[in-house]
Amino acid sequence: MRSNDVPNFPDPLPGQVAAKFPSAQDLGVSTSLYQAAQNACQHLLPNGGSAPSQAEVQQELNGMRSFSQCMRSHGVPNWPDPSTDSSGQPVFSIPGINPDSLLISNTANECTHLLVQSTTGPTTIQLCNGIGEDRGCHGYGQPPNS
Repeated sequence: MRSNDVPNFPDPLPGQVAAKFPSAQDLGVSTSLYQAAQNACQHLLPNGGSAPSQAEVQQELNGMRSFSQCMRSHGVPNWPDPSTDSSGQPVFSIPGINPDSLLISNTANECTHLLVQSTTGPTTIQLCNGIGEDRGCHGYGQPPNS
């Protein structure tokens, strides 16, 4: 993206498999320039940028539900079940939960083995709330044997 005239396009976070891309406006470029860069780079995305199948999304959701149960059983009673965002991707909505806390970090590390492998690689969750380093974002889910 940067070599196609979107100079502020960010690198993915370590271990991140899927990302919600910033908008053209967020990056200070025109929509047409941003779209042209996306078209030029799409072949570099896993599966050419195509969306996962409904079965893959369901499998990922099931793993995320198991992750939620694990988080709750290991001392995070308010950890929510996953939902899907406007694009149909599984997400955790965690308002009021600080991903920078030691409890969340340690517990998430204990539970990541429950996240399933997708066709594009390990499911990685990003927990973000704008607090702390890296804007409060932490990635979990890179299984050790991947």
